[in-house]
Amino acid sequence: FLDAHAVCGDAALLAQVRGAVWALVSDNDALLARFAAVVNAFDGAGDAAQPSWWGRLLHPGAPADAPVDLKKAGVFPLVHGVRALALADGVQATGTAERVAALVAAGRLSAAMGTDLVDSLHFFMGLKLKLGLAALDIGRKAEGGVAVDKLSSLDRDLLKDTLGVVKRFKALLRQRFHLDAL
Repeated sequence: FLDAHAVCGDAALLAQVRGAVWALVSDNDALLARFAAVVNAFDGAGDAAQPSWWGRLLHPGAPADAPVDLKKAGVFPLVHGVRALALADGVQATGTAERVAALVAAGRLSAAMGTDLVDSLHFFMGLKLKLGLAALDIGRKAEGGVAVDKLSSLDRDLLKDTLGVVKRFKALLRQRFHLDAL
């Protein structure tokens, strides 16, 4: 409901539901923490048989059988983390870039972090689109993952940098919402 837009029918109904959601979370740190904790649902920890995305990037000789899921490793934590910060700070914008701009303007995020978040999100979306179109061109189903060893060195470096932004952002979220206590 936080990201919803009325496309037909009585838009006042959606406004009522959104108002109820905002009323529910105002001054409810426990609920906000639970909402924000979902960014850790796909932490990519990996194991010996399936190393994490970070391990595959830093150790090129490691098995790269499983592709890095761009949505789980990057897009979701950024979008949902920004959504959680916006909810906590009463930012009613519905787009991620708009929420980031509002959070920066309110002093809740540094300008540098705001730029990094938006740039990283755009990189993930662009890479996902590029890989999806390439898969469709050769008659394959567009998947959400990327084989790190198949990327150009530039894309691999950019992916490493953007995943680093995600890691820093998740640390910020852990601190802001006290997620280590959950």
